[in-house]
Amino acid sequence: MTARTIHEFVIEPEPPAFRTIVDLEARGASGHLGHALVQRPDGIVVAMYPECSTDAPGRYGTHGHSALGYMRILTSSDLGATWEERGPLSYSYRAQEEGRPYRVFTEKIVVAPSGELIAFNLRSDITEDPLWEPYLSATWARSADGLDWSEETELSGVPGRVYDALRVGDDILALEFQNDAVYDFAGKVADHRYVLHASSDGGRTFDVRSVLPFNVLERGYGTMCEREDGSLIVYVYNKTDETHADYVTSDDGGRTWSAPRRSFFGRRLRNPQLIRFGGGYFMHGRSGSYGDDLGKGNVILYYSNDGLIWDEGTYLALRRHGQGGYSNSLVVRDDAGRERSLLIMSSHAYREDMTNVIGWELTARG
Repeated sequence: MTARTIHEFVIEPEPPAFRTIVDLEARGASGHLGHALVQRPDGIVVAMYPECSTDAPGRYGTHGHSALGYMRILTSSDLGATWEERGPLSYSYRAQEEGRPYRVFTEKIVVAPSGELIAFNLRSDITEDPLWEPYLSATWARSADGLDWSEETELSGVPGRVYDALRVGDDILALEFQNDAVYDFAGKVADHRYVLHASSDGGRTFDVRSVLPFNVLERGYGTMCEREDGSLIVYVYNKTDETHADYVTSDDGGRTWSAPRRSFFGRRLRNPQLIRFGGGYFMHGRSGSYGDDLGKGNVILYYSNDGLIWDEGTYLALRRHGQGGYSNSLVVRDDAGRERSLLIMSSHAYREDMTNVIGWELTARG
């Protein structure tokens, strides 16, 4: 497979080719959500992915878009070049094996100042529908190595979903959308809200730092990044306009926020994921979900010099079947702490809404 240059960066394999990281088709399984990625202080990369049923259609009547499953763990000792299966995630697997009325999927993992790993989890109520919705209250858990994990602790006790988490200095920040998704993942009533939780004790306790000033109606998903100047930026998806995403910024660690503004994404953007790498910013996700054209449903990557104005976008993988494009990424560092590459992982449908886990590696040119 060949590489392609995007601005000053090289991405391999050359899009729309991709590398299959987990062949769920061979197992008769599927996995959309939960592509959590983290690099341990010792350099080992830990990745998680869901293994779910392909049999039970959800409210949309398609097979594979299912929460009937659990998370599994991968590790890489060569910075993402090869991966080793390490078995199931304990607390997620127990929910499956014990037949609990919910399932648990890990969305994000961050490294605490102590070196411990803090994972944030979605809990999906499956009593009436095998889809992920509605949501119960989100949780977090701790681990020394990404393999053995503590029991879960509820984050807020309010039904919702942690869409992003990151470490800023000695603080751990978690962006939660408090919406039970009984009617939809996007906001439907005024008391749905985006909340920033913060921990200053290494992930042992979390407190509400702020409520973000978004118009929540028909908004969903969310992604957060520390910019080059130390400010924070948060983007959310607008279900009524997939070519524009709302964003707010903060200069005081998320205590106060600007008024919402909008950025343009010409090839559309759904379930966005924002990350800073190589002096610029990358946003990836799905190229929208609405309309009849062939441009929807692809895995897409955008680039920006400032995190505000974005290029025309690059299709990383083209939709051939059903829903996919749930993605995550990680800046991988060498032993000296220098940026080495950007790993991107995504779900991608191989039949109906049944998905494999695919990926790319992006490096600075030269």
